[in-house]
Amino acid sequence: IEAISQTETLKKRGAMMERDRTEICKIISEMLDRPDSSGIYPTSMAYTKLEHYIEQERMTAIGWIHARCCVSLDRGNDPRVLEVPELLEQARKDLGVI
Repeated sequence: IEAISQTETLKKRGAMMERDRTEICKIISEMLDRPDSSGIYPTSMAYTKLEHYIEQERMTAIGWIHARCCVSLDRGNDPRVLEVPELLEQARKDLGVI
C-alpha cells in the first residue's frame, strides 16, 4: 500500500510540475519570439508574467488553507492542531492537483 501511495504521489507531482513547466516555457517562448527592433528581448515583461504566475499559484493555495481554517473554527475546532500532511493531501484533492 505504501509503495502504491508513493507512486501515485510522484505521478501527481509530475503532473503539477509539467503544468508549471508548460506555463513557464510559454512565457519564455513569448519573450524570445518578440525581440524589439534592436534585438533586445522584453525580459521585464517575461519576469512580470512569471511573478504573476507564481503569485497566482500561491494565492490559490493560501486561499484554500484560509477557508479550511475557517471551517475548522466554525465546527468549534482549533485549526492550529490540524495535521499538515492531511491538510496538504486534502488541498491537493480540492485544488485538483492529484
